[in-house]
Amino acid sequence: MVWTNAMGVAFTATLLSVCDTGATFEFPDVPVSTNTLSLAKLSPASAQCACRMVGYVPIPPSMAATFAQARRDLMRIEALEADGRMDAATANRRRRGVRAAFTRVCREKGIPDADVPALISRMEK
Repeated sequence: MVWTNAMGVAFTATLLSVCDTGATFEFPDVPVSTNTLSLAKLSPASAQCACRMVGYVPIPPSMAATFAQARRDLMRIEALEADGRMDAATANRRRRGVRAAFTRVCREKGIPDADVPALISRMEK
């Protein structure tokens, strides 16, 4: 497939994966050659296409701080439950609260409802 970088230069490669660090491509002309490019180094159209192809939802910059805080909150709940300092029912109730608060902020920031479950799933990993 032909992709375009942020500077408008086209290149041919096979998309292997997309994650937080970027999109990993395999180049056909170079034997066993893969390269990971930051999504910011791809054109917006190529970055969007790569994400759509693998079902990856990047964390919108406007949600980065909220995402990080919610992730820390979930990790803290997990640690408290694992240490026996929080019972399972309380932990589950607090997890639901973190998810609900994150969802509200997503809506306030205009994040598409279809993207929220994928963001929450990433947050819980």
